[in-house]
Amino acid sequence: MTEQTKKLTKRERLANKVKVNLAMSVREIMDQINDQGNRPENMAYFDRIFETFEHGGEGTVQPRKGEKIIGTYCLFVPEELIYATGARPVRLCSGAYESVEIGEDYLPEGACPMVKSEIGFSALPVLSFFHQCEMLVMPASCDWKVKMAEILSEFAPVHMMDMPRVKEEESSRAFWLEEVKRFIKRLEKVTGVRITRRRLKQSIQMIQRAQVEFHRFHRIRKATPPVITGRDALEVMNAYFYDHVEDWTAAVSKLNDELEERIRNQVQVARVGAARIMLTGSPMVFPNWKVPTIIEEMDGVLVADEFCTSNRYLNDMVAVDEGTMSDMVHAIADRYLLPSTCPIFSNSVDRKDRLLQLIDDYQVEGVIYHILKGCHPYDVETKIIEKLMEGKGVPMLKIETDYSPQDVEQLRTRIEAFQETLKGRRG
Repeated sequence: MTEQTKKLTKRERLANKVKVNLAMSVREIMDQINDQGNRPENMAYFDRIFETFEHGGEGTVQPRKGEKIIGTYCLFVPEELIYATGARPVRLCSGAYESVEIGEDYLPEGACPMVKSEIGFSALPVLSFFHQCEMLVMPASCDWKVKMAEILSEFAPVHMMDMPRVKEEESSRAFWLEEVKRFIKRLEKVTGVRITRRRLKQSIQMIQRAQVEFHRFHRIRKATPPVITGRDALEVMNAYFYDHVEDWTAAVSKLNDELEERIRNQVQVARVGAARIMLTGSPMVFPNWKVPTIIEEMDGVLVADEFCTSNRYLNDMVAVDEGTMSDMVHAIADRYLLPSTCPIFSNSVDRKDRLLQLIDDYQVEGVIYHILKGCHPYDVETKIIEKLMEGKGVPMLKIETDYSPQDVEQLRTRIEAFQETLKGRRG
């Protein structure tokens, strides 16, 4: 043992171990992605963001001059408000198995693996951007996140945003509006910048430009045969977590141009006759892509998803009428509440309608319902969605898993059999 190793604390040795293991996992995933072949050239921009995970996250988030980082843990956090203070939102949702063990020091074994992974990265200096945040923002979108906020306050200031459960009620809209206003006050205090009408209008327009490219991207994904894989589509959307919205918009615009050229040249990324799959349920975050990897390695194609970390992220725009400060704040509050199809709300009609629309729009042949162990809101809805799929005549496969790689072969067997069933139905 060297003198330098002796000086390392137990915590530092553990952090180094997690870094090494994470680097190996990320390298393996990036190699798998690049082995797909026939990838769009403009995916290189998004690859670079995730390759930084191999080096402790250095360069993953690159703040502009004077830009403060606000960590977020859910799509309910109004990013327009963060940008309006000159700060930068960074979504800290994590899909890394390597940090789960650390999170289990704070949570029971049966807790959501995403929450355990996130706490693990906050507790240890593994990914640098987890420790660059001036404040963490935590919507109370599930019971795990409520307690997670208390745990994370040990490492950084945390702002909790309470959530109504019956979003259609006028009282719920009023309650959420007050939560958004309270968030504005906290943001202004942390950043030292007052949100003005001009600043807010500019940030709304900035995110709307990203949403235009987002919608263009997902229209392109409807092409038959597909011109981009589902794994690459997930990578594009996960990259939004860490990138500045303007840089991400420019990169997606270039990618969209290339994909449209691919459509004209009849370039495709899946074999003719590949089973067309949609993923829904518990969100997937890099590097936990074992399910989409299996789908596409087993000769299927992931044509759509319904995740809050991907397809739902930028779907709904802020609808401003008068352009006054009050009108814009009201519009932002409504944008993050009313269109949401998150299962935390008591009424699942919107979610059902959205799933059925996606099936039609993307010519989906089969649905894989992904449940992270301990993710109760999505698990409770399984029977509801199963019945919906039966009525639609679309087969559904439920998969319950966590971040561990130990069940990969079992998942491979089940997903391959499911996709063969879908192909058999065509006859």
